[in-house]
Amino acid sequence: MVNPPDDLEALLGAGANLITPFEPLGLLYIAAVARNAGYDVSVIDAYVERLSIDVLKSKILESKADIIGFTSFTSNGAILYELGKWIKVNLPETIIAFGNVHAEAYAEAYLRNKCCDVVVHGEGEHTFLKILHALENKNRDFSNIPSISFFKNGEFITTPGSRVVENLSELPFPARDLVNQKFYNIPSISNLPYSGKKNTIGKHMFTSRGCPHRCTFCVVHNSNRQRQNDVIKVVDEMELLVKQYKADYIFIMDSLFISNKKRVMDICSEVKRRNLDFKWGCEAHVRFIDAELVKIMESAGCYDMAFGIESGVQQLLDNVRKGTRLDKIEEAVKTVKNITEIKVSGLFILGLPGETYNDSLQTIRFAKELPLDMAQFSILVPYPGSPLFNELKAKGEIDTGIRPDGSIDTSVWLRYSSYISYTKNKPIWVTPELNGDMLKKLQKKALRDFYFRPKQFCDQLKRVRVNQLWSTAKIFFKTFY
Repeated sequence: MVNPPDDLEALLGAGANLITPFEPLGLLYIAAVARNAGYDVSVIDAYVERLSIDVLKSKILESKADIIGFTSFTSNGAILYELGKWIKVNLPETIIAFGNVHAEAYAEAYLRNKCCDVVVHGEGEHTFLKILHALENKNRDFSNIPSISFFKNGEFITTPGSRVVENLSELPFPARDLVNQKFYNIPSISNLPYSGKKNTIGKHMFTSRGCPHRCTFCVVHNSNRQRQNDVIKVVDEMELLVKQYKADYIFIMDSLFISNKKRVMDICSEVKRRNLDFKWGCEAHVRFIDAELVKIMESAGCYDMAFGIESGVQQLLDNVRKGTRLDKIEEAVKTVKNITEIKVSGLFILGLPGETYNDSLQTIRFAKELPLDMAQFSILVPYPGSPLFNELKAKGEIDTGIRPDGSIDTSVWLRYSSYISYTKNKPIWVTPELNGDMLKKLQKKALRDFYFRPKQFCDQLKRVRVNQLWSTAKIFFKTFY
């Protein structure tokens, strides 16, 4: 299983330094399932180890693997395009499988250009295991395996079937022991509110999958029904991370962690019953905030929450089917800040469909009016696999990189960047009411207006360590100017 290198620096410029390195959990879940079934599995996290393509190729050749699975994102899609073709030439008998949302969106293009043998759709644990069983039985006809794409007799085929794991409790914990843990520390300057000690060990985990909401810019749409892991198993994993992996901080990645109040309260109660000492954060949702819940979360170690606020203009929220109201956003943020010490981050998007320059300014003003500790202002990107991408693709209004002859111009994917203002690239799509240069300037302005206020500036300055002053200064300049 390989987490490939990526083009984050080309996509994000200096902004790549703000990304917190976390383990590739999708691959580690699949690795754990395969290992439990008796297969010999190894994992290469080429991204976090910053392996060059040549070094990665050498490791792949040395592995003599029967099958190699790659996770795909827009940031590494171009690398996979070339790397997959190279492997098929140099290891023609090795099966190459791509997974995750970018590969799903470009399944036919990847397969047609001989970058891989199969693309796995959705959550891959059970599907990948079925592929392994087929190979073990010398069977390379994957027609009976659900939710995959491949070519058979020159025909592109996508098989039907469930793309999700229904019972999350049946999955083993991710095989974190297969990656080198020294690479997963939280830097002092990052996109997380928590910085902690000099060498803070940060982990992340999922306690549920799926989201019933249908925000048009979101790519997480394998299931509109939330599936939740067992409370005891959730806390078992937390205890494992704290005691075995020495985690100081855990971020819960669920789209809707707090949607089930009783479950969250039960998790908090179990954390306290076991006397687990760690800080944790989560993505929250304004619909589910109440005073009792956030007090209990804080008592169990909750340090921070991130709210997907997106915009300060109600019509723009409605345009992307956000399903929230500005008054509820304000009420939720103030509830958390008025009765707890929990840090609150606001996640905003500039350039939503229909957005004007004055709308963008209103979003910036709204962010400043809220009692937020941190804010991120991204530029809207219709990522491959999102409903908005599919809509624009159908209308011919976005450059997908796919050319009439079936080839892929992968350089286009470098423009799929939500922090493109760090680079010289132009946004891949801009709402007609704005333009690319204007959006890039607005992103810089938003960050300056929010963080160049005394409290926010001092809070961020406290995070800087003496030995990182120069590197921090360079990131600072490229972030705000």
